[in-house]
Amino acid sequence: MNCPTGKRLYFDKLTAEEALIEARIRFEHNSAITVYQCDDCGQWHLTSKGEMNTTLKELLENGTIKKEREALNWSMKFKRNF
Repeated sequence: MNCPTGKRLYFDKLTAEEALIEARIRFEHNSAITVYQCDDCGQWHLTSKGEMNTTLKELLENGTIKKEREALNWSMKFKRNF
């Protein structure tokens, strides 16, 4: 199934929120801040518009995103050396 918007589909809100958090960990300059249910396809998408997702906001404020990003960076460095 494709969406006319061309955006990536997530079949439920929880999966979209997990993708939102993962995107923030993997891509430091990711601008997505929340998720929404699409009027066109009925599925969920990430967006940079609107109020920040409460879970994402909490994870940014308590430093979890930063710690996870650092852990990912170290993991990638070790993989390159082996």
